[in-house]
Amino acid sequence: MAVKIDFSGNESRAINLEKMGDYVTFRTSIPKPTNEEAHLRHILRFYMARSFVKSGYKEVFILPQIKIGNEKVEVDVAAGDEKKAMIAICEPESVTFSTEEILKKLVKLPNIQIIVVHSQYGDPGNIETLFKKELKEKKVRLMAVVPPPFDDVYEYDIWMFETTFSEKIIGD
Repeated sequence: MAVKIDFSGNESRAINLEKMGDYVTFRTSIPKPTNEEAHLRHILRFYMARSFVKSGYKEVFILPQIKIGNEKVEVDVAAGDEKKAMIAICEPESVTFSTEEILKKLVKLPNIQIIVVHSQYGDPGNIETLFKKELKEKKVRLMAVVPPPFDDVYEYDIWMFETTFSEKIIGD
């Protein structure tokens, strides 16, 4: 069973490379979901998407629905082609049980790499225990990042997450 990013159903979630220069511009094309009070999860999506682009992916999606067999699952960021998929799940605090449940489904798929990003002040949940083999194989990557000490959308562009993400994703 392969992962299939439903490109036809996710056109509105595709990033526009011309609008990836800064977070404020990014939000004009991919707004922060209204049910999310703080911007941290969306800023993590922004920097993960930029890192995927720098990794060479041409089509990157924010909050796409991906198919796992007959089931659809929403993830924070996805990119890929017929051969390989890259998925990011962004947790603004601790890794949640629902993320662990999604990972249980995703790790069964071939040719996929999954990155779980969470706040260093949060908890990695049970990922290190549940996905020990996948972490060793680098099919799953767990990243703890320092969240910015503010929730001002204009200041996010000053905050430097991108170097950390680029080193972890590209620099291997």
